[in-house]
Amino acid sequence: MTNKAVIGIDGLQVVSLTNEEKKEITAKEKVWADTKNDRLKQVLREQRQPLLEEADYKINTLVDNNQDASAWRTYRQQLRDITNASDLENVTFPSKPS
Repeated sequence: MTNKAVIGIDGLQVVSLTNEEKKEITAKEKVWADTKNDRLKQVLREQRQPLLEEADYKINTLVDNNQDASAWRTYRQQLRDITNASDLENVTFPSKPS
């Protein structure tokens, strides 16, 4: 981006960015790119939270009824590990135990 639109007395005009404006935009773009994984992980955490709550409930119910909860524990750990995926843009959530 080397131009910007400016509304002035003569209406809308396209003018060149100053070197300082270019530096500022470049710095903001770098920060945005550098924090991409953090933003993707936050989205995953928000999607994962209700699934973790469901898993905790299922595990507690199974334990209370003296039933095997190992499949749900494995599922819950897979959910916890999801933010460690190598490709955070193409994460597949684990399947719930049946």
